Amino acid sequence: MCESVDIRYVHYMEHPDYPDTLAVGCICAEHMENDYVRPREREAGLRRLSRRRTTWGKREWRLSRHGNLYLNTEGFNLTVFQRGAGFGVSVARRDRDGRQMGKKNYSTQEDAKAAALNALIWAKAHL
Repeated sequence: MCESVDIRYVHYMEHPDYPDTLAVGCICAEHMENDYVRPREREAGLRRLSRRRTTWGKREWRLSRHGNLYLNTEGFNLTVFQRGAGFGVSVARRDRDGRQMGKKNYSTQEDAKAAALNALIWAKAHL
């Protein structure tokens, strides 16, 4: 709305009185929400996630005695395993019961390892 073209992190805003979804930057989102805390918190979270995705691929995975790649992090065990013609992902809490097996198959181990980050984020909220 302010016609700025340099927006790195887009906040999608909707309002019942306006038919379109607006794509705005953090400052405009603050004004539109009349909230000067939550838009910055959302953007900071997106920045952290972006940095984490960059470094995630550099993590050192270990090989289990069953031949699966695994990573223990943040109280969770992430496992990448052969499933059919591809690879699957599972995530488990290490301190108590709670395990979830991913339903999606990935064509490569690298794709499955990248998806394990999404599994970890999901597990932190649900397991």
